[in-house]
Amino acid sequence: MLFAQVLEAVRALEDGVLTDIREGDVGAILGWGFAPWSGGPFSWLDMIGAARAVEICDGLTAAHGARFTAPALLRDMASKGEQFYTRFAATPKAA
Repeated sequence: MLFAQVLEAVRALEDGVLTDIREGDVGAILGWGFAPWSGGPFSWLDMIGAARAVEICDGLTAAHGARFTAPALLRDMASKGEQFYTRFAATPKAA
């Protein structure tokens, strides 16, 4: 269940539905009860690393189907060794 929620958060960011990963982390915890200890889906992905997340996705896809396919954004970040909180660094919002 945790991984299904994480992938939906990444897809929302990739599709432009979500524009700020901080809001995604807080919204996931408060909105759908994502594991609070993790800091949210993007913080959790930064903890385990994009490359490890893609490995897990590939295994889950093989075992359970295409709904666990790693989004292109996650694969790109894994290939570059990036983290969400460095790639999508917060920028101040205009009032």
